[in-house]
Amino acid sequence: MGSLTSESDASVQSQGAKRRRGCLFYILRTLTWFGIAVVALLLLGLAYQAIATELDKRAYSPRGQLYTVNGRQMHIICAGQGSPVIVLHAGGAGDSLWWYRVQNQVAEHTRVCAYDRPGMGWSEPVDGPRDAPTIVAELRTLFEQAGVPAPYVMAGHSYGAILARVYAAQYPGEVVGIVLVDSMPLEVEPGQPATEREFNQWMKRFNWLIALNRWMVRTGLMRLIHSRDFQESGYPSDLASELAALQLRDQVVDTNVAEIFGALMQGEPLPLPKTWATYLWLSFGLANPARPRSTYPLFGRKSPPIQQIR
Repeated sequence: MGSLTSESDASVQSQGAKRRRGCLFYILRTLTWFGIAVVALLLLGLAYQAIATELDKRAYSPRGQLYTVNGRQMHIICAGQGSPVIVLHAGGAGDSLWWYRVQNQVAEHTRVCAYDRPGMGWSEPVDGPRDAPTIVAELRTLFEQAGVPAPYVMAGHSYGAILARVYAAQYPGEVVGIVLVDSMPLEVEPGQPATEREFNQWMKRFNWLIALNRWMVRTGLMRLIHSRDFQESGYPSDLASELAALQLRDQVVDTNVAEIFGALMQGEPLPLPKTWATYLWLSFGLANPARPRSTYPLFGRKSPPIQQIR
């Protein structure tokens, strides 16, 4: 009798162990298949991004001209005739096409040029620092290669406004005016990192966000989410598609991060020349005339010297 009871208990324990092993087995199998699905989706996204980027290159050729600057191709597009030459600096992660409508309208009055910084638009990416003085030196070489003579009126949006001011400081004899559109400050403001150590500590809080943004671009997710942003901002569908194609590329997000680092580590502000400046404030959809908050005309309005504008 005792033997039968012992065998019965052993059988029950064996069945319980099998059930426990069965639950663990199904959990592990589910996790395995989930991991395989995630890896497959990531590989599919990487392939989608690579193929879409290559197709975009074939579909959208440069609108302007390419010139060799420091061994890499830089893009510039000019329109109109006259002097001074209006130079359009795009904002962070932006390119020359963002100024499409503005350039066409200003070209009715004088010559106007928009360009792509290395890594943006149709310009090839480069290695090395992406600080404002380096970018400005590249731009001046581009002017020489393209035959775009001074004097210039520098017009910059957001981060591009920093470049406009730095160019005026580096080459004051070439700049007769500055237009700042929703400008970023050149000076270090309270709360911003002022040293490399402070910057590194500040960046630690945003590393995960930068990494997430990079992965969203590299896996094509950004294309799926933001492909219609420009069209919703008022651009024609064909132009919006071209803008999205230029924007949603790996090299753009990498270059943008490098430029952010260079801008925040600019250091002491450069001395600025006495010249005339104008502020323009526009909402997102920079070139959409239906959405301006308030504007000042580009010509015919004098503002205080730029040293007085903070």
